Amino acid sequence: MPYRRERAESFIQEELTLILREQVKDPRVQPLTITGVDLTPDRRIARVYVACYEGEDVLQEALEGLERAKGFLRSCLAESLHWRFTPQLDFRVDRSWEYGERIEELLKKLEMERPVEDDNDATT
Repeated sequence: MPYRRERAESFIQEELTLILREQVKDPRVQPLTITGVDLTPDRRIARVYVACYEGEDVLQEALEGLERAKGFLRSCLAESLHWRFTPQLDFRVDRSWEYGERIEELLKKLEMERPVEDDNDATT
């Protein structure tokens, strides 16, 4: 059963990405990237994770645009899902890339602080 849900989540992510790119006319949502979808076990709610790499102000504007387009997105999704009911869309910010960037910064800092080994010592 989890495999079916994973396939459905992937399908919803792909469909929403296409709808946002090709059918939603609101320019505020263009900088968003859908990074994942989690369906509840009963498939009533789809948690849609989005990221924006252009700053917090742009992110807030984009989220407002998404909320405004939620009904349209859901109706378009209903056409392609062919389920008895279409899940409610719950948009959430995905900040995992910020976490990854911070880890990368720390690793670079550690690398720069590490003493340089002499090449002659390494060959003996």
